[in-house]
Amino acid sequence: MGCFSSRVPMQTLNIALAGIARSGKTTLSKQLRVIHLEEPFSERELENFKDILKYNVFSGITSLIKQITDTKESLKQIDEKTNRKFVDHFMKISWEEFQKQLPELAPDILKFWEDKGVRLYVAENSIEDIERESQLSYVMTRITDIARPEYIPTVADAVRARQRTTGFTVLEFNTLYTNPKMHWKLYDMGGQMTERKKWEGIINDNTKAIIFCVALDEFDRISDENPEETFLDEAVNVFKHIASKVAQSDEPITLFLFLNKTDLFRNKLAKFKRFFADQYEGGKDYDNAIAFVTKKFSQDASVNFKCYETCALNKSQMSTVFEDVLGNIIATRLNKSGLIMEKKKDTDSIDLGL
Repeated sequence: MGCFSSRVPMQTLNIALAGIARSGKTTLSKQLRVIHLEEPFSERELENFKDILKYNVFSGITSLIKQITDTKESLKQIDEKTNRKFVDHFMKISWEEFQKQLPELAPDILKFWEDKGVRLYVAENSIEDIERESQLSYVMTRITDIARPEYIPTVADAVRARQRTTGFTVLEFNTLYTNPKMHWKLYDMGGQMTERKKWEGIINDNTKAIIFCVALDEFDRISDENPEETFLDEAVNVFKHIASKVAQSDEPITLFLFLNKTDLFRNKLAKFKRFFADQYEGGKDYDNAIAFVTKKFSQDASVNFKCYETCALNKSQMSTVFEDVLGNIIATRLNKSGLIMEKKKDTDSIDLGL
């Protein structure tokens, strides 16, 4: 990769991580910690994740019970009488009581989750919203550990912990293996409409790149903020607004589009075909569906952008993607400076104006 030259100090990349709510921005940010930091999370952060994961269990099971018991017929699907008694008991428990009783409740929660009727219900009915908000299937594989008083979340647990971002958080790390070495400042910004008003104060001339995340699997979900739009429609509109801001910037800003949650999207290709039946003719083919979605973002966009298909939970993939992201940012700065990079090793002695 070449030797780093002491003639140029480590350069800083200010990157804004944007996207509407539930697009996977925070999971992506946490995954970057895992990739680039020896100790991705502090003891205090892990303790906080412990409470978040407990709440994921509480909210996920509560939502599942409410969905199953929405009708009396659904309630009959719960196989074990003891599990039906558990449902009655659980729905009377507050969050505060749940925290205290979790060690004793955990076996009953797991028994309910493994109930034949519950398994059949989950197999035959969509619990996408519950999974999206609580990562329920994952936390139920970890329920026995999560319930232990001495439990400390693993790195995988921390990455999976689900909590909405408000305001913004800043992740800083160095990439010492890159040429040149870089200091990253990644601004993870809340995606709700009220939070998006704060983006203007973060995205400025010091911003070198914007990564816009989109949850591919939410193409059919109605927006919480505009009942006349889907989440995909909303994401397209917000992205194009950002693209117009990038086009107006005096300093070059590299724009990236991350089509995220490809793992969940692949499972909904049949529904994708039906949902866009009057516009889309690509069948259940993944590449055709991706091309269709990408066109929605590129059509009438004010600037060019680089698009990636991503799964933020895939550590190996995200490591490769971010190496490419850095290469694209450097290329943008070199183009701006009129410099031609003839040899990769020469970049360690060039001030990229970052």
